[in-house]
Amino acid sequence: MSRKFYIEGHKSKDNWEDENTVIIEGNEGFKTIEEATTRAREYFEKEKDLGLMVIFQKGSLGSKEGVKFIFKNDEGNLEESLLYW
Repeated sequence: MSRKFYIEGHKSKDNWEDENTVIIEGNEGFKTIEEATTRAREYFEKEKDLGLMVIFQKGSLGSKEGVKFIFKNDEGNLEESLLYW
């Protein structure tokens, strides 16, 4: 059984004291990383405060295992990077 991919959106930190930046919860699972990437990119068009989308899988104990992240660069273009933690 393959694991699903989830997405989670974060706003940019306004100051050092911002700890919780999640504005989009990662509750919906996607069968492929491509589906998750497409949905994550769509959120950037809808959410003005969105600064980072993380694509992850859930580990056997419920931990988040990062796969990819998408962010806006200084020019406002979306960039993707593979991510493992």
